Amino acid sequence: MPSFAQRIPTHAALLIVLLALVMISPLVSGVGAGFVLELMFDAVLLAGVYSVGPSHHRWPFLVLTVVTLGVRWGEQLSGGGLLDLSALGITVVWLGYAIWILVAHLFQQREVTVNMIFGAVVTYLLIAVAFALVFQILELQHQGSFSGVVVEAFETRKKLDQSLMYFSLVCLTTMGFGDIVPVSNLARPLAVLEGVFGQLYLAVMIARLVGLHIAHESRARE
Repeated sequence: MPSFAQRIPTHAALLIVLLALVMISPLVSGVGAGFVLELMFDAVLLAGVYSVGPSHHRWPFLVLTVVTLGVRWGEQLSGGGLLDLSALGITVVWLGYAIWILVAHLFQQREVTVNMIFGAVVTYLLIAVAFALVFQILELQHQGSFSGVVVEAFETRKKLDQSLMYFSLVCLTTMGFGDIVPVSNLARPLAVLEGVFGQLYLAVMIARLVGLHIAHESRARE
């Protein structure tokens, strides 16, 4: 009989910390807000390593995670602009690798489980986080790429993080509130790409889950 720890879905921890990052981080304020947010993102990185599990990607992904943590904390402690972009860039690489591993794992599954559903939700949220960081890089390099980002965002990186995370989720879900708008020639296609990617992901993943469930029920009846 599997232990309690073995019965917990491997993607549960990553799902919890991602939801905390999206929902709780906007409420964090004060002098130490940057370090609190960094600890929350560190939890995402560490939970991602656990989520990958004992696959052939485990060691390369673990090395990438350690490097990402080192660069991100180097940026936190030094406050250097160069390290800021480096931290964002390597985090985007980490997120892209994590998404690739999770999607490959999801399409290897032959039965719908709670862990598979958690993995699908986790991947969706990771896509939003990845695009939010890409938008940050773009805005930091070319200020004014997004209309509606508050001026104070450039005085406090936390506000920029929050604004573009919100914008990324709006794009991914195609809600289109219009309070933040991409205006540069690069920001517009990136926003459209995220919206298209989000809708295609939902369509393909739901079809995959429904197809596996129907196949499982057919085998059970036979």
